[in-house]
Amino acid sequence: MDRVGHLYRNWISGNKIVMISAQQIKELRERTGAGVSDVKKALEEAGGDMEKAEAVIERKFGASALKRAGRVLGAGVVEAYIHSNGRIGSLVELLCETDFVGRNPEFRALAHDIALHVAAMRPMYASRDAVPADVRDLQKSRFAEEVASLEKPAHIKEEIIDGKLNAYFGALSLLDQPFVKDQDKAVNDMVSEAAGRFGENIKVGRFVRFEV
Repeated sequence: MDRVGHLYRNWISGNKIVMISAQQIKELRERTGAGVSDVKKALEEAGGDMEKAEAVIERKFGASALKRAGRVLGAGVVEAYIHSNGRIGSLVELLCETDFVGRNPEFRALAHDIALHVAAMRPMYASRDAVPADVRDLQKSRFAEEVASLEKPAHIKEEIIDGKLNAYFGALSLLDQPFVKDQDKAVNDMVSEAAGRFGENIKVGRFVRFEV
């Protein structure tokens, strides 16, 4: 399954299968501020144990990484990207803690790459969590109709619906989309890696895309 699927199946030592849910990944991301791929790898290493996975992330990034997510974002930059044909453009707000980081060329380059990504990939939401409840409910009802005829238990149908929802809205969510310049990483992974390099909380704020 892809990174936004409802359920991940991973082989670990001893041919034991551990099931890692999208909810576990979401929760650990919120607790640590780490990116999707780092969280998934930590859960795999920890055999699905949340506390052990958090310790793995702390060991990799240091204890300070677990505290960055709650810091105040008082600086940043607004970056623009205009496509060569002059008909597509975007604006992205990339936030950080200090002007020192906000003026850093590497930080500004990341903001520019994210603006390029927005222009190219047309995200509608910052993340799956930002999808309005009514929009999600409407799409859920559509997927429920699709799976209604399947000869599956109710809880399996619900898992299928959740998987379809995560995949559908993940594809429309900026932070969950594969980064346009590195398809092996999500946009959120790039932001998290930058936070680790700079030692500051970094977050994508508002963004908008224009097309004539």
